[in-house]
Amino acid sequence: MKILTTVLLAFWALSVSGQDYPFAKHFVTGTILFKDSTQKTGQIKWFPDPKQSLKFKEREDGDVVQYSPEDIAGFRVDTLQFVSLFNFELYASDYAIVGKTLKVKHTFGQLLDSGTFNIYLVLVAGYNAISGDIQTYPNFLFEQKMNGSIQHAAYPFATRMKDKKYEKAKENLYVFFKDYPDLVAEIKGYKQQDDFFKIIDLMKKLN
Repeated sequence: MKILTTVLLAFWALSVSGQDYPFAKHFVTGTILFKDSTQKTGQIKWFPDPKQSLKFKEREDGDVVQYSPEDIAGFRVDTLQFVSLFNFELYASDYAIVGKTLKVKHTFGQLLDSGTFNIYLVLVAGYNAISGDIQTYPNFLFEQKMNGSIQHAAYPFATRMKDKKYEKAKENLYVFFKDYPDLVAEIKGYKQQDDFFKIIDLMKKLN
């Protein structure tokens, strides 16, 4: 899982479109997961962005049905599993420029690990005012149940912006992982040019 995700992220860091998921451009074989735990296998297409619904058809020549994250629990393509996520904030184009986070009502996130807290990779597309094109903004999203509610904290990845914005983004992680001082110390010492997957590996050990 880690090797595959690292390869995908390397592509995203070099691409402004973020379309390296196999289902971003074309229909591919996959399985949608319903909320009642039933499943349906067919052809899936989804551009990785909160504004986009998942397109599904049972056969290549079948009718296309669209599903939002509110309609299904998630989907699976090969070894990649995606989960429906709701009500959180991400770091995207506005943050890179003016420091304002993006509120996300719902989207699909790639599940990297689960346990005490869940770890997702979430993508959002946005306009890059400097380059004048559409760019993909990857985020790590961390999730856990606290005091009867679901809490989230995100952290940007492979986004070109000043170090001080990355440092500001770490502050929410200090609160989210406050019960794990060793992990917080590692996060505080992390720099943009470092390998964030070393921290992800520490998180997985806690799970």
